[in-house]
Amino acid sequence: MQALFEDLGPIREYDERIEEQDDTIYSQIVVYDRDSLRVEQQNDKDLFEGIQGTFNIELQETMETTYNKYNELIKIATELTSLFGLQDMFTFKTTQLTKLCLIGQLQIQSVIENLSKDYSHIIGEFCLYSKDINLNHVYQILSILNINLLPKILHVCEEFFIKKHTRKPKHILIELHYNLSKFLCVLEAFPHACASQDIRYEYKNSIIVREIAKKDQIEHAYKFILSAIQSAQAMMQKKSETETKIFRGIIHNLGPIYYMLARKQGLLKAHQLMAEPTVELAFAVWNMGETGLAKHLMPIIFPSIKYKQCIYIPRYFKQINIEYVKYYQKHYMGIISPPQPLIDKSPKLLSFYQLIENGEDRVKVRILNSQALTISPSSSLQNYYQDPLIQLQRTNFIDRLFHKTTNTTYENIIIHIHGGGFVSMSSRSHQTYTRLWANSLGVPIFSIDYRLSPQYSFPAALDDCWQAYLWIIHFSLHYFNITPKKIILVGDSAGGNLCAALTALCIRESVYLPAGIILAYPALNLDPKNFNMYQFVSLDDGLLPHSFLKLCVKSYIQDETLNYKDSLISPGEAIDEVLQQFPQTYILTGTNDPLHGDTWTLLGRLMQSIRICLSNLGKKCKLYKYDYMPHGFLNFYNFIPNGEQCINDVIQIIKDIFSQ
Repeated sequence: MQALFEDLGPIREYDERIEEQDDTIYSQIVVYDRDSLRVEQQNDKDLFEGIQGTFNIELQETMETTYNKYNELIKIATELTSLFGLQDMFTFKTTQLTKLCLIGQLQIQSVIENLSKDYSHIIGEFCLYSKDINLNHVYQILSILNINLLPKILHVCEEFFIKKHTRKPKHILIELHYNLSKFLCVLEAFPHACASQDIRYEYKNSIIVREIAKKDQIEHAYKFILSAIQSAQAMMQKKSETETKIFRGIIHNLGPIYYMLARKQGLLKAHQLMAEPTVELAFAVWNMGETGLAKHLMPIIFPSIKYKQCIYIPRYFKQINIEYVKYYQKHYMGIISPPQPLIDKSPKLLSFYQLIENGEDRVKVRILNSQALTISPSSSLQNYYQDPLIQLQRTNFIDRLFHKTTNTTYENIIIHIHGGGFVSMSSRSHQTYTRLWANSLGVPIFSIDYRLSPQYSFPAALDDCWQAYLWIIHFSLHYFNITPKKIILVGDSAGGNLCAALTALCIRESVYLPAGIILAYPALNLDPKNFNMYQFVSLDDGLLPHSFLKLCVKSYIQDETLNYKDSLISPGEAIDEVLQQFPQTYILTGTNDPLHGDTWTLLGRLMQSIRICLSNLGKKCKLYKYDYMPHGFLNFYNFIPNGEQCINDVIQIIKDIFSQ
């Protein structure tokens, strides 16, 4: 099936020649009379007459209506191809539309043949991966196409025949280009949807429902947030079309403001970017807070903090590299591997001044605390963990002078892993809420800046988190007044994936586990074959569009020979033996989030592990469901009515874990 999709060519690739054409050309190509263009309509009534009574009448009607709309679009695409003649930038898109409609028809035919138990015409895995079809998913997908997407494409195509345009044909083509990318996304998901199961909404006692504001209030607030995001997307698209360096700089800093005012133009440019984003443009949008004028303005909204310090941790421990992952997948997939030595020999520790200098091949960690951290006079860490790694020594007089001793020792710490699709952002841009946590809780927060894809693909980010976690456990006492008896891992989005994957890795390697983990709207399953209906939220989500999601996964997992069900890649797929050893787990999710569905799956599996394993009795596993909330709500809680409730919930969860 994938080969057929690849044969479509760059379905979402926007031909830049359209921008070079003179507007008079566009006015000339629409003067023809559409009635003179006739395409013979195929009669497909026999296809549906043979299945009457086979299954639900609503599904049958939806299949027939969708199939007929495909025919209608094929007809109008053929008419447009005749109309445009040699204007290949137009005919290229109409040809692709025809091919997509044909694929859609073949998918419907494969369902009918499957249900009628006639498998003779199903070509391998062309449309279905399983003879057992989830008809509920088929109905929902066809409804999305029939009610929403196909009418939009039809309306856009009809605009070409209007002699007095309300907008330029090149702008109409951009909209067609944008909707075709969504059409392709739905068709690609169809086989996986047919083979996947419905989400089971169980364990009501483990669900905490939050409706922090009314639906229209949240939608209004999110609309404002999206307008800012789309103005940034429009700026990036315009910047990519500008060659002069000076103008590119002006556009970068002032473009978002311009497109916030010129919203129609901004939305069009944003759609142009989202249809087929390049790696550079897509990730540059998400990194807006880390560059340019926005970088200097962001600290204005950061809460004040008494202690902030960046350190650069050396790699003392066994590295989690691609060879490690492949060896594990070959020999230990489906079981817990025997633990291996974490470190070969006692490392030479750095001085504090060396630690705060950015050295080669180190992991950057940002430390936040409500009070200044100082060196602790407490005994060696090995006494607590019974770990004969190293006899810690303090020999640097300058370190002692710089860090005055104190009687306060922190036994509770938080390790935070930021989100950003594995490709963008940093601990810096997440200080809007991490500083609040540090001030409210009075505990140190270690926020890890892992290496980003695509420059550093899987498992580089996980290895950075692994190295930082082990260093904090074994060596933080040497530098700070910390004896980490209880550690909480917190991660959002991609950081949630890394938190859960790090926990699974610690279980594999028999490493000291955190007391609890908090996963905010986590990316729990990166398997391309994984499907749930919530993923289609991304079709119209300006923050997390479907094209960006695909790009993130492809940038992060660059070796396609890897098994995506490995818990280091998709922690939601961890084996039962690993989940049974998970610590207390709290999941935060919004119902208007493309990643929402997988959180329910993980909740169900964790609750099953508690029932199966008697040693887990009393272990907490909770899911906080925020009605109407989108992805990434922690980052812009202050723009949503009563958004601070989300921040306060996390604070209370952390207090509960530490108090146990």
